[in-house]
Amino acid sequence: MTHSDDERIAPKRFSLPPVGARVASLTREIFRHRGFTQSHILSRWPEIVGADLAEYSAPEQMNFPRRAGEGRGPQIGATLVVRVDGPIALEIRHLEPQIVERINGFYGYQAVARLKLVQGPLPPRARARRPALRPLAPREREALEQSLQPIAEPGLKAALERLGTRILGRTPRKGP
Repeated sequence: MTHSDDERIAPKRFSLPPVGARVASLTREIFRHRGFTQSHILSRWPEIVGADLAEYSAPEQMNFPRRAGEGRGPQIGATLVVRVDGPIALEIRHLEPQIVERINGFYGYQAVARLKLVQGPLPPRARARRPALRPLAPREREALEQSLQPIAEPGLKAALERLGTRILGRTPRKGP
């Protein structure tokens, strides 16, 4: 096999495997111990129950009933243990049939038969960081102040100025 001077064979480079593949293999056994054969319900909880309920609840464990025989196929009829914070437990109990239906729709089979609610504080969640704002150009600052001049209420004017600063500081600067 001959290669011209223009064709060069690139040396093989060492590349790391994707982090997600490593994390999945490390956490698989932990999730399985808690009854989650897949971590989807944990990572997609807000999609399943809605953002409002997900803010005050988190799935903790799935307890499957014992099988008479070791049959193949998905296990059905689990009890999903859900940790809830505060008085939202009453609303979740009221919405249990709809929540179970949504979970089973997510899995595609009757994975969950009922919910067991455990009241207690939720683990802290990582908060989304606000993007860094760039300083406003003198022209932008002047235009913002001019647009706010007709407003007489000092509290409203200050709030609108902060809002305007955040909006203008988030967008890239146009031109010189």
